[in-house]
Amino acid sequence: MKRILLPFGSDSADDAPVAAAAALAQRHGSRITAMFCPRLPDPVIVDPMSGGVVSYDGLDGELETHRDAAVARIRERIAACDPPMAADTVNVDMSAISNWRQVGEAARVHDVSLYTRSKDNPHWQTLFEMALFEGGRPTVLIPEQWERPFGDVVGIAWNHSTETARVVALAMPILRAASRVIVITVEGWVHAGPGGDALVDYLASHDIEVELKAGPGGGNPGTRSLDIAAEAGVDFLVKGAYTQSRLTQMIFGGATRIILDQAQIPVIFAH
Repeated sequence: MKRILLPFGSDSADDAPVAAAAALAQRHGSRITAMFCPRLPDPVIVDPMSGGVVSYDGLDGELETHRDAAVARIRERIAACDPPMAADTVNVDMSAISNWRQVGEAARVHDVSLYTRSKDNPHWQTLFEMALFEGGRPTVLIPEQWERPFGDVVGIAWNHSTETARVVALAMPILRAASRVIVITVEGWVHAGPGGDALVDYLASHDIEVELKAGPGGGNPGTRSLDIAAEAGVDFLVKGAYTQSRLTQMIFGGATRIILDQAQIPVIFAH
C-alpha cells in the first residue's frame, strides 16, 4: 500500500481526513497525494444565446480563489500533523483533475483513497461513491474528527459475497500489517459461498493470524457487525460495498448503508 489518494475541495478542506491519511502512510510507508477536486459553484450560469448550453464565463477567478484557499488550508493541516509528516511523504496536487467527477479516474492509480463522513459537507458521499464505483480500488471512510492510529486490530465483515472477497484481496497489505485479524459473521447474513471458517483457513494460508467471531442474527446485519467489532476492539473494518443494489438499500436499508451512516471506526470498502 504505497500510494494514498486524499481528495479535497473548497467545501472539504477542513474535514478531509489528513490525520488518518498520515497514520495510514506511517504504518505502510506510503506516499500521500492530496489532490484538489474543483467543483463548479451553484448556481451555474446559463447563456440564453447558446441554446441552453451552460456558460462558465466569469467563474474562473472565483474557482481560483476557492482553490487557493482550500490548498492553503490543507497545507496548514498537513503541517500541524503530530508526529510531523516528512516532506517527501505528501504531495499537494492542484491541477491533476479539472472537475471533481474525475476523482474516480485518479483513484485508479492509487492503492486506496480516503474520505470523511461529514454532516457539514453535503457532497462527501457523492465523492466517496465516485471513487468506489469508478476507481476500481478500495475507498476508506473515516468518521468525523478521527485522530487516532488504526489498523492494529482489523475486522472483516464476512457475508460470503463477491464484493467482500474482492475487498479482502485488495486489503491484504492491511491484514498483514495488523496484530490481530478477526473474521466477523452474523447468523442469517449470507450469500452463496464459503463460510467464515473457510475465510479463516484461507487467510491462515497467507500466514495471517486470524480468528472467527460469530454473532446471532436479528436486526440489521450491519448493526450487528459493528456491535461485534466494537466488542472485539476492532479499529479498522473491511467491508464489501453494496452487495444489494443501491436502490434496494435506499428503500429497504442494508448493511452497507448502516455502516456508512453509523461506523465509529474507519472502514475500507470495495465494490
